[in-house]
Amino acid sequence: KDRVDDALNATRAAVEEGIVAGGGTALLRAANALAIKGSNPDQEAGINIVRRALQAPARQIAT
Repeated sequence: KDRVDDALNATRAAVEEGIVAGGGTALLRAANALAIKGSNPDQEAGINIVRRALQAPARQIAT
């Protein structure tokens, strides 16, 4: 019973404090929202680096 109470309290606290979905879901959503174009090849490379970095946790979980 104590474990159930602890789990419920932890879940309630997470919801109240704005904890986001796990498993890299929030990062994948951020990567998808990163739909911008750079004005030169260097900026494009930087955007792609950030996009891949945001996707990396989900890739690791999936493999």
